[in-house]
Amino acid sequence: MTYIIESIYVGVYTCFIYLIFSRFIKNFYLLLLVCGFFKHFLGSSFGIWTWYCNNGEACLKVLDEKLIKQNKYEANTLYLIRESIYEAVIFLITGTILSILIPKGIYLFLIMGIILHIISEHLLIHKYFCKRTCEIINN
Repeated sequence: MTYIIESIYVGVYTCFIYLIFSRFIKNFYLLLLVCGFFKHFLGSSFGIWTWYCNNGEACLKVLDEKLIKQNKYEANTLYLIRESIYEAVIFLITGTILSILIPKGIYLFLIMGIILHIISEHLLIHKYFCKRTCEIINN
């Protein structure tokens, strides 16, 4: 799957997180922080990280193909809280900047999810994620 298609899925997933929390959080900046945090945090709980280790474009380029074909990677969650906080801050910064151009609401979160995934791909953050987070499962 190409990272462009992945980014659309990430955008939709970000909208899902937005819909959950926007009912309860009316402060835009707090909503950005909470959505960023839980987007990353719940990605681990939902198994998205492990899926990405075995199917994500960046991981397919970096990890051993034979093991990937056998689904032998699992995401390590050692740094889950720290990385979730980083993502919350990135959401706050990106959302604040983009809200100048895009009205605050679900479309802003869709575009943020898409853009941040594409930027992460180009900055090689996903490659780093694959090398550091994806671990071979012991049989």
